[in-house]
Amino acid sequence: MKRYQTLLFDVDDTLLDFHAAQDQALDQLFTSVDIEPTATVKQAYATYNQGLWEQLERGEITRDELMAIRFPTFFKEHFGKTLANNSLNERYLQFLANGHQTLPGARELLEELAARDYELYIVTNGVKFIQEKRLKESKFDQYFKQIFISETLGAQKPSQLFFKRAFDQIAGFDKEKALIIGDSLSSDMLGGQNAGIDTLWLNRKQQVADPKIKIDLEASSLAQISDILS
Repeated sequence: MKRYQTLLFDVDDTLLDFHAAQDQALDQLFTSVDIEPTATVKQAYATYNQGLWEQLERGEITRDELMAIRFPTFFKEHFGKTLANNSLNERYLQFLANGHQTLPGARELLEELAARDYELYIVTNGVKFIQEKRLKESKFDQYFKQIFISETLGAQKPSQLFFKRAFDQIAGFDKEKALIIGDSLSSDMLGGQNAGIDTLWLNRKQQVADPKIKIDLEASSLAQISDILS
């Protein structure tokens, strides 16, 4: 008998290559406002944006605040440009939604786990139409019984509320048979700890774990996850 039955997958940098999608979207956005999308500029934005999402995870800002401030603040601080946010943010989100590059081994893993009768679910922070479009265009949506997105649930990983609202929608959910799989310590692993379920950290870059965050299993690749669950 399998130890786990319900597998909860993160999306970005677990199954889909968020960095590739973001890089493509930033190329298009920066070009549209006459800024050369150099690697240095894109890295500066990525660092700045990641900091905002971490503030959101800690409850220091709201999602609406994040969306409202990120581009005006970034362009003002780095280029002295005063630009209206609404068109910038919407433009960027549309560009981002077109990025559905898959990570090596993701499709093979999902096919194998689905064939072995695991119940697969998505648990992701992000914008509903973007995540749904990317999962559909990658054809990953077919493997999942349900897709739980923070914008729809009204709560972010790693909060207990995010997971409670997701678990309430899974018929016969059993915490003892559930496992969250993701690359983020602060979102996925801490989220699993907060939710009282086991965690599997996809640690591709061999990062150092945080001793305050419970990690039950660890893999360096998606292929290794298949071995762990066999």
